[in-house]
Amino acid sequence: MGLFKLFDAYTVRARVVPGLIAGLPTLAFLFLSIPWDHFNVSQAISATMAFVLLIAFADLARHLGKKAETKLGTRSAPELWFRDNDAVDKISKDRYRDFIATQLGVAAPTAEMEVGDPNAARQFYLSAGTWLRDHTRDQKKFRILTDELFTYGFRRNLFGLKPVALILNFLVLALCVVAMAMTLPVELPTLQSPDRLLIAIVAVVFHSAFMILAVNKDYVRQASQAYGIQLILCCETLMSGVSRTPRKRVSKAATT
Repeated sequence: MGLFKLFDAYTVRARVVPGLIAGLPTLAFLFLSIPWDHFNVSQAISATMAFVLLIAFADLARHLGKKAETKLGTRSAPELWFRDNDAVDKISKDRYRDFIATQLGVAAPTAEMEVGDPNAARQFYLSAGTWLRDHTRDQKKFRILTDELFTYGFRRNLFGLKPVALILNFLVLALCVVAMAMTLPVELPTLQSPDRLLIAIVAVVFHSAFMILAVNKDYVRQASQAYGIQLILCCETLMSGVSRTPRKRVSKAATT
């Protein structure tokens, strides 16, 4: 049961599926290399290796996705709060900004501050994002936000796996080319079948083209912006149910 708990909705959509897509040619080549007309130890080993490889890819997807997120500066998207950004209409954003300031117990940045001291304004908006994420964990209540989060997690993790996927594709492609050029001392159906080798090569080429052309920084940033916009819009729901009593601020002197 502990293993199945690891495969919750977010893990499956944002980690397992990217891992499956990134490693698809490698997994497919592994399955094609094993004869399935009869069952023996080789099939069991192959299936186990594929399952373990998929779990490893899912875990690696999260790790590499986090590294990609740090480099790209995505997910938080504090720039969406600034007044010169029109992704969310000005009237609504002014209301949301006042609401967040009340909840944080900190004055919201003014238009002059955003221009004169953008770093200070950015810190406020980063704090706003942290507060909002902490208060929108109910997936049923914030269904749209959850979907956007899943989409962002999927794209971020797939982008993080991109180098690994391309390296594995190159290895599979090289093995197929070598197998077509010479006879290898290995009795595997795929390596002994020119038709299967050709199918594997075509699959690797198309998969690599997809990873290179489609999975890029803009691919991640678009999902990040969509998630950031929806996170801000969640203020509308929170404003009707969260107390507007500001948190008491403890002075530094009182804590020393």
